[in-house]
Amino acid sequence: MSNTLYELTAQMRQIEEQLDETGGELTPELEDLWNETGESLVQKVDNYNALLIKIENYSENLSNEIKRLQNLKKTADNSVARIKGHIKDTMVANGFSKLEGAYCKMSLSSSTSTVVDEDLLLQPYNHKIQALQDSFPSWLTIEPKVSKSELKNAYKDKDVTPAGVQFVKGTQ
Repeated sequence: MSNTLYELTAQMRQIEEQLDETGGELTPELEDLWNETGESLVQKVDNYNALLIKIENYSENLSNEIKRLQNLKKTADNSVARIKGHIKDTMVANGFSKLEGAYCKMSLSSSTSTVVDEDLLLQPYNHKIQALQDSFPSWLTIEPKVSKSELKNAYKDKDVTPAGVQFVKGTQ
């Protein structure tokens, strides 16, 4: 008897072809083969279903484990940020730019972050963006993206910045 689902399906087709050839006459041998193949097919489908349920449960368990690990990572990342913030606050409050331990050195550095109001910054370019958008088919859209690093580089040595852009100095 055939073992695979494919083989069982092929067996059922062969039986149907034999029935067509005999004008629908169901011999005892053909009926036994039909019943045996049908039972094997039902059992095979049930076995596949059991396997599918097992794999789906395994997949769900993996998803739950991923979520659990993501929560643990988030907790660890938050702890790191809190500890670094506490060290920074202590250094700033006490006027230290550097701290040295037996095994490590910590120092504050200045940084400049770029804060952008994209609506205000892009306002002078909206008509050009819209004209370009109108030249494209409706299924193709333009979404402008402001590069903060390019803005920072373009205006780092200038006294004037475009409307909607601020350079905020801080320490980290």
